[in-house]
Amino acid sequence: MLSSAVARSRFALRGARNVTAKRGMGAMPVPQSSKAVLFEGHPKREGWEGVIAVWYTSSFLLISAVLGTRPDTSIEAWAQKEAAARLAYNGTLEFGTHYQDVMRTQASGTWDGMSRKMLKFGEDDDDEDEEEEEEEEDDEDE
Repeated sequence: MLSSAVARSRFALRGARNVTAKRGMGAMPVPQSSKAVLFEGHPKREGWEGVIAVWYTSSFLLISAVLGTRPDTSIEAWAQKEAAARLAYNGTLEFGTHYQDVMRTQASGTWDGMSRKMLKFGEDDDDEDEEEEEEEEDDEDE
């Protein structure tokens, strides 16, 4: 019994050796990418390549414009504006007050006062134009 088991295992080993010997890997394929010239591209352009180039270019320009015009929101930029506002402020400084906002409120109040002075509601600013139109109508009637 033991001899038959050993004989079977030897036969199994021989069969496995024969299989591996017969399989053989042959020659490995040569990669074609090693023969390509750098940045040469394809010999024939495909239809989607032009569309992709347009989208990539327009996306790059749009992102550059958006990122280039974004406001500076860093703490250093805020501190610099706040320091300039505190130097320009003429009153006493109080702890916890943002003087950049105070200066902005004062500036908007100044503009509102100027616009109220410039525009006098209830009066017609086009008096001269109406007089010229009446003169032209009188000239046409004659």
